[in-house]
Amino acid sequence: MTDQKRDRVLVVDDAANLRELLTLLLETEDDFEVAGTARDGEEAVLLAAREQPSIVLLDLAMPVMDGMQALPRLRGILPDAVILVFSAYDQEEMAKESLESGADAYLEKGSTVTQLVDLLRTLRARKASS
Repeated sequence: MTDQKRDRVLVVDDAANLRELLTLLLETEDDFEVAGTARDGEEAVLLAAREQPSIVLLDLAMPVMDGMQALPRLRGILPDAVILVFSAYDQEEMAKESLESGADAYLEKGSTVTQLVDLLRTLRARKASS
């Protein structure tokens, strides 16, 4: 671990194995730490309010409260956070809707870990300079 500040990430996905995998992958990076994981949008909103993460990795298709329902609530709680929608939905249609609802970017599941981490770093740098 370097002296650099680590971004706290909230991982939101209804698939437990994907939450675990993303947590493990992010924790191997020096500049990220997982602040918590949530299995649906409702849990994500509660955790976001309590943990105040600087990054939210958000799935769309979830029970209880889906990602599109949670997105404006998360943006309201975390106005300065990076919110990356990470979903298996068709990118063209859902990316537009996600961005209009407050996401900073959309990345389709199936992207490489390198693409995910690089995009998170790019979004973080963009937020920091604005």
